[in-house]
Amino acid sequence: MSIINKLPNSVANQIAAGEVIQRPASIVKELLENSIDAEAKNIKVIIKDAGKQSITIIDDGIGMNLEDARKCFSRHSTSKLKKAEDLFKIKTMGFRGEALASVSAVTEVVLKTKSRCEDFGYELKLKNSEIIEENQVNTKDGTTIITKNLFFNIPARRNFLKSNNIELRHIIDEFIRCALSNNNINFILINEDSEIFNLKKSNLSKRIISIFKKKYEKQLISCNEKFGAISINGFIGKPESAKKTRGEQFIYVNNRFIKNNYLNHSILKSYEGLIEDKKIPFYILFIDINSDQVDVNIHPTKTEVKFEDEKLIYSLINSSVNRSLEKYNISPSLNFDADINFVKKAVVNYDQNINASKTISHLEKKTNWDEIFNKVKIENIDNKLFDINNDDEKDNKPVQFLDIFIFKQLGEKLLVFNHKNCQERILHDKFSKNTLSSYSNSQQNLFPQYIEFNSSDYEIIKNIIPDIRSLGFNIEIFGKNSIVINGIPTGLDDINEKEIIESFLEEIKNNNSDIKAEKKKIIVNTLSKKARITNNKKLTLEEMNSIIDRLFACKNSKYSPSGKQNYIELGIENIENLF
Repeated sequence: MSIINKLPNSVANQIAAGEVIQRPASIVKELLENSIDAEAKNIKVIIKDAGKQSITIIDDGIGMNLEDARKCFSRHSTSKLKKAEDLFKIKTMGFRGEALASVSAVTEVVLKTKSRCEDFGYELKLKNSEIIEENQVNTKDGTTIITKNLFFNIPARRNFLKSNNIELRHIIDEFIRCALSNNNINFILINEDSEIFNLKKSNLSKRIISIFKKKYEKQLISCNEKFGAISINGFIGKPESAKKTRGEQFIYVNNRFIKNNYLNHSILKSYEGLIEDKKIPFYILFIDINSDQVDVNIHPTKTEVKFEDEKLIYSLINSSVNRSLEKYNISPSLNFDADINFVKKAVVNYDQNINASKTISHLEKKTNWDEIFNKVKIENIDNKLFDINNDDEKDNKPVQFLDIFIFKQLGEKLLVFNHKNCQERILHDKFSKNTLSSYSNSQQNLFPQYIEFNSSDYEIIKNIIPDIRSLGFNIEIFGKNSIVINGIPTGLDDINEKEIIESFLEEIKNNNSDIKAEKKKIIVNTLSKKARITNNKKLTLEEMNSIIDRLFACKNSKYSPSGKQNYIELGIENIENLF
């Protein structure tokens, strides 16, 4: 008896759809690419319930006749390939003939389409990859596709979807990728009746500014290089615009967005010495190359490509970015005839300009009264009102060693503290208690700090603002895609609010967390790391004693939230064994 069964088409389509349709953003990507291939000049995207309830894509492209409308939902049906050799001459976004088949396998679909050469259009309704209704309708030229109830027939897949905020962020990311590479098309994105983007056709620089706001107007450096049949065009950001958060880095090959860590590294290498560690520059680069020198048929999502000579592309991108930075006097070019003293002076001046442009901390915004007071104190250091009796002082004082460690004798033991780890634990416990209460103390900023985000990051910020407030930040929504920080937690003077918020964003992105308690934990951990003393600071006797006392008041005094030891104990035996 045979044990091998041929799967029904509906089941086979669901299995195939698993590779192409992973979340609502996958549907948006595939349908947008179809609209672009259909020569649309206006594309509108309407989202309900982060795409779980419905996704509507409306375009004014060439449309389809009835026969093509029926065929387009069949697997491996495409207008872009006719023979195997065409795989190496691909100039369209789609070509595999899997997208619409996969969409119809996991959603309920309504298609309205009208060819430009016909007087009327057609409406098709599909469920489980089958056409269940077909009508002739009056509609405009182009195609409208409505997908409803994503994964309605695969409940387990639906349960794996993330929160609406995370799914919407992925949709916005896919929308931006398509909008950047097709600046000759008008794009609109509407979420729950709220317009997120309304992008008019323009040149690339204006499209970038309309997406990422005016803050990039003076931060863009053009990159235009040609090497034989390969050209590299686009924009990179000035070093001072680099961020700790990812999401504003784009590489396109023949107008197709790709993910390639190797090529990303070539760009980061060009910025070595110009930006801080762990910061990432802004870049949008388009690589135009002969289609027979790149294979885009690697993965169903079409974001992975294989180059005939990847090392050559790496070198060309690195050279292009270096040349653009040199052209704008940002990256020094090598000149062996130059006066070394002049070069050193130029580098110092550049460093000073960069440091001056950085966002200053909250403490630096205040008038430096401490400096004035210390000058007066030094001038009058010999004028003593009372004689200090050294015998009254305690002999067992903590001692700071190498700026990082504190030594303290306790009976016959020597305790060695890493004061940075200790402060991380102290602050972590403090902020954790704050999140449990409905009110935490804030100190008002002398000047409000305004921070603007791209639409994707703004959706995350909106979601975590209550958690940030619970720590003592006085933070409010300010206009579209912006926030204002009016106050910070009491006792945290020497912090940079912008860097703290960007760190929250990066950690939330990396964790992709849905659970409310988990988000709070991530934010508390991030703030306790950032707010601790990270510079080489000389601690006073009072500060050292305070750190030790507060540490032992913590629930888990032995370890920092990062899992590192806060202190070690050295008994008399341990010390004797050293000799």
